[in-house]
Parts: sequence; C-alpha cells; structure tokens
Amino acid sequence: MRRAHGRTATTRIALISAGTAAVLGLGGLSAGSAAAAGTPAPDRPSEPTATAPAAVGQQVLSTFTVAYPAAPYRTHNIARAVELINGAVVQPGDVWSFNQAVGERTEENGFVDGIMINDGRYVKSPGGGVSAVATTMYNAMFFAGLKPLEHGAHSFYIERYPEGREATVAWGTLDLRWQNDSGHPVTVRASSTSTSVTVTLLGTKQYDEIRATKGPRTHITPPAKHTVTGPTCEPQTPLEGFDVSVDRVFVQGGHEVGRETFRTHYTPRDEIVCAPESPSATPGATPSGTPATPSGSPGTPAAPAPAASAAPTTSTTPATPATPSASATPAAATAANASAASGTGTAPTP
Repeated sequence: MRRAHGRTATTRIALISAGTAAVLGLGGLSAGSAAAAGTPAPDRPSEPTATAPAAVGQQVLSTFTVAYPAAPYRTHNIARAVELINGAVVQPGDVWSFNQAVGERTEENGFVDGIMINDGRYVKSPGGGVSAVATTMYNAMFFAGLKPLEHGAHSFYIERYPEGREATVAWGTLDLRWQNDSGHPVTVRASSTSTSVTVTLLGTKQYDEIRATKGPRTHITPPAKHTVTGPTCEPQTPLEGFDVSVDRVFVQGGHEVGRETFRTHYTPRDEIVCAPESPSATPGATPSGTPATPSGSPGTPAAPAPAASAAPTTSTTPATPATPSASATPAAATAANASAASGTGTAPTP
C-alpha cells in the first residue's frame, strides 16, 4: 500500500482461476494469472451519448444511494453534478469519466464553495460535496460488475461512506473512470435530494449477483491534535487511520466465479481545534484629548501543539450491498487505481 501526494492509494487485485476463466469465456488464462480480458482501455475517455433514453429491454444492473447531512452548498453542488451525469449512455468498450462528464467545479460551471480536504484538513473550495456523487457512482459501478480504471479514496475516512468502497475526485489530478466491458450499452440514471444521492446503472446482466465482503481494520494509527488560529480554520473531529480490504465477489448459478480484492489505506484524521486570535490592545484617549500611551502589546497567536489522542480500535463486519445485481466481466489485473491529488487540485469531500 502506498500513499501519493496526500491521496489514498487503493490497490485492486483480481483473482480468477482457470475454471472460472472457462466459465467466463476467458480462454487462455491459467490458474493464478492476472490478465485483462476484452478491449484495452483507450487512453482518453470516450464521449458518452448524453440524456438518451434507456434502451428497450435494459435491466437494472445496480443501484446505490449515499445519505448525507443537509447543507445548502452540498445540496446545490450534488444536484448540479447529478444534472450533468444523468442520462449518459456508455457504449461497449467506452470509458466513463467523472471529470469529463461533470467538468471543472467552478462558479461558471454552476458550483459554489463547499468543504473539501486539502493536506489532511477541511478547507473551503468550489465544488465541495461532489465526492458523494463520485462515491455513489463508484458503488454503482462496483455492484454492476464493470471494470474500474481509476479511482482514489479520501485521504482519511469519512464515516458516512462504506469503508474501502468510496471515491473522491480532483480536477486535473484525480478522476473516477470505469470501462463498460459488459458487451452492451450502459445507461446512467442519477437523482438527488437535500439528504441523499442515487445512481442506477441499466444494461444487460452478466451475473446473478455481486457481493462485497469487508475485512477488519488493520495497521491502526491514532490521530494527533492541533490548535489552529485564523479565519480560514475549519474544526475537525479525530478519527484513527487504518488499512482495510474489500472483496468483490462474482456469483453465477449460486457459485462464486470470480473475486477481486481492493485494499485501501486511510491516514488518521487529526483533531483540529479553532482558537480565536489574541486581539491587539487598542490605544485609548485621555479626557483632555491628549493621546495616551498605548498599553498592552500585540497578542501572539497560539502555536500548534500536537498531542496524540487515543483512538479506539473498531471491529468491523463484512459489508453487505443493498441487493445489488451484477453485469460485466471482472477485469483480471493488478493495478493501483488512485492518482495523485495535490496543490490546488484538492479532493472534495462531505
């Protein structure tokens, strides 16, 4: 597991046996081999057909909903992102890209300032909140059985998202991309309210079911505590860092026919306490109007005082998808899916 430029690297490992390869029609794969089937992913995302109706006979491949606390900026930015992705049709072999579909998160593109993560801390920046849409799309892709090409988890864990099954995006540095390797068109349906976002993928099923199983948290790291002054400070609650593995299990005819492992590393979410700046003393005046000698001296901002706070060890249970159904062939490849996000290309969160 590696961490690149403050973003979390998620490693995807596909395990396909020789017998499974035969069931899936992937001739030539030997037991324990790692090879990608189907058309190689193009270097650039293909342009999807926008706002097209679902084809006759399309089935629900998967549907996933993420809930979140209501906030004006979040409701606005999520609704705008949903508007931009809803109705897209991804043809067989084509690639869907979040950054291409949604575009840069700017005021000109209809987004407002919200909360994001930058260098392990919450900050305000345009487009905050759209990672809820990215996470919802990622899970819809996961349970549809489609092929992930690029994704990255948040640098630290956010409790409302599934552990190891979430995604963030950053314009110019980190994208969410998947390839339609199902052999049939896939239609995107998206909607949102003030407290939830839902993505449904329609197409032709290739599997009876796709399951997610999650392992326990490992390599737990406690958070630190920092006191910060200044008008841009955003308070932050502490949470431990940890590693977690999630398996995507492909089921056909009641039998497991494929399995992929996704490993994610989360850094600790340090506690941030926002302290007021010490005010400077203001000169007073004497009754006669003669300027008085200033008293006091300029206040000194409080220096950051890191202090480790204990983080409880949390036991976890396997994650259970909300009755997802499957489509597509699992990509048998070993790859790191997260790109780096740094500098001004910050990653939206809450």
